[in-house]
Amino acid sequence: MPADSKPNPLYENLDTTFVNLWSLLRNLSQREFIGRVHVESKDYSADIFLNGSSTPLVHEIDRAAGTDTIEAGALHRVVLRARETPGTISVHEGAHEASPHQDSTDAIPATVDVSSDTSAQPTKPDCFEPAALLPESGPPLYVDQPSPATQINEDIYPTGSYQDWPAILSTSGELIGAVERAINASGENFNSLLGATRLELADDYSFLDPIVNAFEYEHGVATLRQEVPVRVFVAALSETLRRIVNRVAVADRARRVRERVALEMLTVARARADVLDRSGFQSQLDRIAGTRVM
Repeated sequence: MPADSKPNPLYENLDTTFVNLWSLLRNLSQREFIGRVHVESKDYSADIFLNGSSTPLVHEIDRAAGTDTIEAGALHRVVLRARETPGTISVHEGAHEASPHQDSTDAIPATVDVSSDTSAQPTKPDCFEPAALLPESGPPLYVDQPSPATQINEDIYPTGSYQDWPAILSTSGELIGAVERAINASGENFNSLLGATRLELADDYSFLDPIVNAFEYEHGVATLRQEVPVRVFVAALSETLRRIVNRVAVADRARRVRERVALEMLTVARARADVLDRSGFQSQLDRIAGTRVM
């Protein structure tokens, strides 16, 4: 499909040096925007089709690699490109822009690779930064069973490191639940505070953003649908809980709230000491509560 086949774009040639692509996409999604976002840089272009789905289709053309692909939920590669390589962003509005299948002659196959190696597929970034972490489609990655060692990304778990994601997520759910009980006991609405705080941190830790459907928490259970380095996951969740506690622990009730949070977390700390220590959560407990937990 031609890069700019439709006239009168809503925004045209926005400089990626000044425009945060991920923030733009989140804003458009919140506005229930229907249309196409086109990214263009040297030897690379991408079209993101926004049609109301939580996993938009992405059409990428990498002229240097000789690949032409389309898949759902591949936003992380486009955002990383936009962050690292100068280019432009254009936004085209309308239902006719929201699908790669314009008509029978312009339809794009589900996956096309024009290189000599037809099995080649786009690779994930070699390194992950918080603002570049966007979800892949599919079921939660780390919930019930640990991934085999051969499937674990070295960027997430370097060889020899702690590889028990199910334990980490289970413990994370218990830790969030502990703070939830303390906050609700103070008369506040934990779920409301969690949602607001996640949005505050979404630019730095995009997997927290509710609209990307990468991380979920409910009734003491945490799930994750995205590959996230442990250190990033721990930092993001710890900062989220710290901010929630700080919002509630104010004025005359500050000490009471912090002590209740510490008391609730102490139960988790004693039962899950090994997981907390090896994942990095242990060193964050006092910071979350704002007082000593152990």
